[in-house]
Parts: sequence; structure tokens; C-alpha cells
Amino acid sequence: MTEHNNTNASGERPTDGSDGTSSGEPLDAAWEAFAQEHADDLDDVARSRNAKRFEKHAKRAEKQALLSVNDLDQGTFTDDAIGPGRGPRDTTASSWLETDAVMDRYGEGFTPPTSFAPTPRRIVLFAALTVIGVLGVIASVLVPRWTGMLGTVFGTLLLIGVAGLVASRRGKRHNDPFDDGARV
Repeated sequence: MTEHNNTNASGERPTDGSDGTSSGEPLDAAWEAFAQEHADDLDDVARSRNAKRFEKHAKRAEKQALLSVNDLDQGTFTDDAIGPGRGPRDTTASSWLETDAVMDRYGEGFTPPTSFAPTPRRIVLFAALTVIGVLGVIASVLVPRWTGMLGTVFGTLLLIGVAGLVASRRGKRHNDPFDDGARV
């Protein structure tokens, strides 16, 4: 314990009595003198029943694991910041995927659409230009002789189709204050 605070050269021990000896003799010699003077008492303590019990207990404690899994609670292995019983598998509510059960319970006022509004012709045209452009660009890579011409033509069709689809989505503003943008 005093090794960390020893300012003497390595291996050198103080001899001026500052180590606890009053006569100035080295520590080892002082300990030897103490052990010889009290040899009978130290032997009695070493052979005592309490010393043997302590030794047996110390050996048994060394063999035991320092930490067992049973010593830890379940929150050690999971994030129990949200509380016990509140994980993703602990829910008792119905899933939104169980549409039949949910519709039977809550769907009294729901009327499914019988027909959808017709798709505008410009949307069909721009979607077709986009698909033709993508397929044409892929095909132009496979024909090395005409790659330049086919790539230019089909690339232009692809750009026109995508630009038309993006432009057709703009300008659709709904003035209903309760409209959250969700569409079915």
C-alpha cells in the first residue's frame, strides 16, 4: 500500500524510523522480531476454529461465480424505460391488419367505393412515356451500334414522361381545413 507513495530509490527502504519502527531498524527486521516475540499467540490464532472456518469460507467464495444471471432482473436485458409489460408483443389491441374484425367492430358507417374516378388521359400518356423511356434506355445499352441514337430518343421520352407526371401532381390544393392529405 505504501509502495505508491515511496519516494526513495527503487528497493530502498527508509531507516530513520519514519516507517513506524522506533529504533530505526529496517521493516523486515522489525516484523521478524514481532513475529518471534508473539509466535505462540500467532500459532494459536492460526490453529483456532474461527481461522479454519474463515479459510474454508474464503476458498468457497473464490469458487463461486461473482455474478449470476439469476441475480439480475429482466430489465437488465431489455430496455425497460417504457415500463414493464409495455413491449411490442405485449399489446392487447387489434392490429390494423385484422380488417375483418376491425370492420365488424367499428365499420358501421363505412361504405366502400363502388367505382373509382377515371384516370385522366394525360396521366396515362405520361406514365406510358416513362415506361417506354425506361425500357428503351435499357434496350439501348444492349445494342452497341445504335446506343447513341436510341439512348438520346428514349432518354428524352423518359424525361418528358417523368416531368409530365410531376407537373400533373402540382396544383392540387384542397381548401378543406380538416383535410390532412390522406387519400384512400
